Amino acid sequence: MDSDSSKVQSKPPIYEESSQFKHWRFSPDKLWEIRKANVEAAINRVKQNLQEELDVNHEDKTKEYNFLSAEEELALCRFYEKQLQAVCTHMKFTEMVMATGVIYMKRFFLYNDVMDYHPKDIFLTCLFLATKSESERIPIDEFGEKLRLPSTSSILNLEFTVSQGLKFQYYVHHPYRPAYGFFLDMQNGPTDIKLLKETYKQVNSTIAELLLTDLPLIYQPAQLALAAFMIPGKGNGFDVQVIRYIEERFPSTDASQLLLVIKKIIASFKSVKKIVTTEEARAIDYRLRICMNPATNPESSLYKKRLAEKAEEEEQRRKKLKTSSSSSSSSLSSDQND
Repeated sequence: MDSDSSKVQSKPPIYEESSQFKHWRFSPDKLWEIRKANVEAAINRVKQNLQEELDVNHEDKTKEYNFLSAEEELALCRFYEKQLQAVCTHMKFTEMVMATGVIYMKRFFLYNDVMDYHPKDIFLTCLFLATKSESERIPIDEFGEKLRLPSTSSILNLEFTVSQGLKFQYYVHHPYRPAYGFFLDMQNGPTDIKLLKETYKQVNSTIAELLLTDLPLIYQPAQLALAAFMIPGKGNGFDVQVIRYIEERFPSTDASQLLLVIKKIIASFKSVKKIVTTEEARAIDYRLRICMNPATNPESSLYKKRLAEKAEEEEQRRKKLKTSSSSSSSSLSSDQND
């Protein structure tokens, strides 16, 4: 019996067994290492494709392109993460759908580049996938109608591409659930309930702001949730009660470490520019449009050329298989006659 009890106690928390804990947590330095390597590889690839596009069009010249930096690409993605949040408000989706959609965008563009897939297209696909993951399904026709989209084909066409970028790992742990759990748990202790409720009214909007940073890719959802109480709590004095709650709720060593993590979260949150203006996004987007990868643009000559080459290869393969099948049939018929 004691052995069984020990096994139950030693089992890791559910979050630590999740794909998010295992595959989608990074240090700040690692995030930038991945981004800069991704942008460098994308620039080299797109340069070659842009030159090939000129060659296909028989343009005998070489153009110079002002490619985006990793910082500028991230700023554009942040702008569209904010747009995703606005769309969720417009369509009355829950905060769970919004958070999942934003995290999908972060994960996708960590390993994919805006020169291959424009964030304007990807954020809608991420949102549509999030409605499925969070069990708030909406028919694609209704989705497009509410957003007044001329077509939803790009959303559907990108579903598999986005899913690949997510490594088909759809479940997202975000701070809203633990924040509500802490809200309920704090009511069981010596807490000023009126001040708790006043603070909690600001917690969800604080989480929405935290989501527009790298913090969800660095820290655990429960840590972000407690930080979301501390940030507005500093304005009304409730932060003192949050600290007391942590010290009473967790062992002394764990409490000290947790308070240190929360301090780092708050410092990082305050230091990051969370709002990318429309003017800034337009300036970045203008440069991006000039250096988009022609290999992923159905309207480009290079795309059409490669599509035709692929079709030709398929046709040759089909003819080869047909010839091989005919030869086998003839051989079998000859054997039967013998």
